[in-house]
Amino acid sequence: MANLRVIDVSEHQGTINWDAVKGHIDGAILRCGYGDNIVSQDDKQWKRNADECTRLGIPFGVYIYSYATSDSQARSEAEHVLRLVSGYKLSYPIYLDLEQAETEKGAIQRANIFGNIIEKAGYWCGVYANTNWWTNYLVGLERFVKWVAQYNSVCTYKGTYDIWQYTSGGSVPGISGNVDMNHCYRDYPAEITGGSVKPKPPVASPSGSTLDLLVATMKGSYGNGDARKAALGNRYDEVQNTINHIASASVDTLVAEVYAGKYGNGDTRKAALGNRYNEVQNKINGTSGGGAVYYTVQSGDTLSGIAAKYGTNYQSIANLNGISNPNLIYPGQKLRVK
Repeated sequence: MANLRVIDVSEHQGTINWDAVKGHIDGAILRCGYGDNIVSQDDKQWKRNADECTRLGIPFGVYIYSYATSDSQARSEAEHVLRLVSGYKLSYPIYLDLEQAETEKGAIQRANIFGNIIEKAGYWCGVYANTNWWTNYLVGLERFVKWVAQYNSVCTYKGTYDIWQYTSGGSVPGISGNVDMNHCYRDYPAEITGGSVKPKPPVASPSGSTLDLLVATMKGSYGNGDARKAALGNRYDEVQNTINHIASASVDTLVAEVYAGKYGNGDTRKAALGNRYNEVQNKINGTSGGGAVYYTVQSGDTLSGIAAKYGTNYQSIANLNGISNPNLIYPGQKLRVK
């Protein structure tokens, strides 16, 4: 396994003496800018850094710091990068830097939009984030190569990744002050620029259950059409077949699958079933939505679990059946749930 010494720099490192740097690193990832495609938001050292790395033969890639909170801003950030990298030969991916507070919601969807544009232009796309983001906000985003930040003696992130940023306090000749240091476990220069045929980035393999991916897809996180295929990778057929099944199955089939626990409860069920939800839930509640509905308690049932299946709450079922202690139900007991 490769373990290349890679730095990442921006205008905050000032004017870098790249001649002095060259013998101490294997590669660099240069910030080209931040946010929307606005010239004033280009990194002030981007062009010089890219020109110097090109002159000296230092392999380099690019990152942009994201402020996007909308799909249109994600597209603008991709256009920002492509405007600046035009004419340069990249040996590392183009990375989307996700860490800005209050951009967490919808980050996966925007990353996919950004990546679609970058990959369509012929570049590899990666995502940079710290372990908190990868663990809490980017779960299932396995389509792109990963750059993980954790300032520690070891990286405790359990997922797969190719670059680990282990300190912001590094020191390299030719750079005044501190610089970010990274271990890179993949020989990107050899893969991206070393062959006569450019290899394709790895096929995405998002983690999570089919239901997890189904819900995320129905909420728009993986886009549509070819974008969805690329984002879901080798999980695409599994998820798309489920979506197609829900669209075409009879209501009775879907009701039976709901009772079997296939689509979860509450908001999860609503997202999974999409525009079939009301039809299915009405059938569960009683075809017309009215009249008494009964359920026979099975081994392992709880009142709250039964309530979730029927879109109600355990207090209502307890009141309907005169149950004083909601914890005391037994298999075979027939309960009115509506």
